[in-house]
Amino acid sequence: MSLFDKLREWFGGGASDSAEQEGGVAMISCEDALRLVYEFMDGELVDASAEEVKQHFDMCQRCYPHLRLEAAFRDALKRATSGQAAPPELRDKVVALLEQARTEG
Repeated sequence: MSLFDKLREWFGGGASDSAEQEGGVAMISCEDALRLVYEFMDGELVDASAEEVKQHFDMCQRCYPHLRLEAAFRDALKRATSGQAAPPELRDKVVALLEQARTEG
């Protein structure tokens, strides 16, 4: 279960899960906005326009915290890893574990 699935479970669904009209402009659903959050943050949207997704996050009090959480996590990860490389031993261990998982699965 992903972080977003857990957050959706905690906060529950709502009327905003379906597309709404806001000021005469159709908004994407909460489900779509949360599904597209990573593509939106990376500037790689294909299924919707960045403006549609941005509008949803700007207007939806339930979804906006998800966007802020992801942005804060990415910022923290960048700060924690800036200028540092993983030791070769760690890389070797990760590669070995991935290979083991591939052959067992």
